[in-house]
Amino acid sequence: MGGDWRRYPFELVPGDAQLRFPDAEANHPDCESDTWFLAGELAGGSGRRYAFLSIINKNRPGQSIVADFYTFALFDLDAGTYATYTDYDMPSANRHSSASPKLSAANDHLDLTYEASAGTAVWRTCRDARGELMPYTYDVEFVGADQAGQTMGLDLRVTPSRPPVPLGAAVYSGKIECFGQPDTYSYFQTRMAMKGTLRWGSAQEEVSGSMGHVDRQWFALVANSGGPNGDMRSRSHEWRTINLDNGVDLSIWRQFDRANGNALQPFSGATTSVPEGEPQYADDIEVETFSYVQWPESVRTLVPPPASARYMPDRHRLTSRELDLDLTGEPLVAAPAHALPIEYMEGPYRYRGTMRGNPVSGFGFYERSLALYRDWELAEALSRT
Repeated sequence: MGGDWRRYPFELVPGDAQLRFPDAEANHPDCESDTWFLAGELAGGSGRRYAFLSIINKNRPGQSIVADFYTFALFDLDAGTYATYTDYDMPSANRHSSASPKLSAANDHLDLTYEASAGTAVWRTCRDARGELMPYTYDVEFVGADQAGQTMGLDLRVTPSRPPVPLGAAVYSGKIECFGQPDTYSYFQTRMAMKGTLRWGSAQEEVSGSMGHVDRQWFALVANSGGPNGDMRSRSHEWRTINLDNGVDLSIWRQFDRANGNALQPFSGATTSVPEGEPQYADDIEVETFSYVQWPESVRTLVPPPASARYMPDRHRLTSRELDLDLTGEPLVAAPAHALPIEYMEGPYRYRGTMRGNPVSGFGFYERSLALYRDWELAEALSRT
């Protein structure tokens, strides 16, 4: 990495303008898809434990159609419950050409607003007293409503304590193949200092945390469009971000070709973020799934489901000889499904195991779209569930 990452401008990968900050955090107007993720673990002043995730997704097929969405979820880790909210800005709602998109995004620094039905969501870079951008320091205001109609809100000041890391480290330099689309850009940032206020129904309390991540991807064309046949379920993925108590953070990607027996596809592998030194990439991650969880019928996908019974991977073991890693993941909230275009679960996990011969534990988020519903898939899932 070139230069001091705590200052703008900063080149994450020298010579690659796509990964020059603060522009890399912002909207990429030449790209049809751009996605912003923020998630983390929070402790309330009452002692209660929470987690949250947010997704702001820009999709502009042909640069002429608006097909965006915004997702916000809160998790009560003590009760093992969660609430999720998704707002769409899709072609069916864009029939009047004069209608402005719900999503507004600056092109030269991070400044997002999304006008959702539950209110206005905001994620922007802070400015100092002189009006200058404060590198990697954000104010976020996320809003939503749970399944019972109760309001949800989260106002945070967020500051990553580590530099951004290009996915794939020096092997890929943040330029990967994703959902079959080459030249996709991706980076992540971990160990967030977070402080603010959480609101959920009638409850409100001050919260803070340090375990979390920013994750970014942008695509020249619409992400996971389904290819020539338009089947968005023709490719699936798993993605984990894990913060371990030995100071190592992991971003683990696996992608699958559903038309070829769920064969593993590029890009797949693990990228590390460490307190000192350079990030590392390992392509030998193995996953053993111990159990599956059924998709809840109460959460409806935008694209009609291919079958009523759908199962998602749940408890699992991760191993890597290259990283000398052996972790077992257990969900903190059961079946955290979200109303995205296709089946998508993401929720908080607790990981325990060993790394380089020493015991470790950690907090992470596990995201997956690998919904199993075909006969041979169900046979495997049901045998383990």
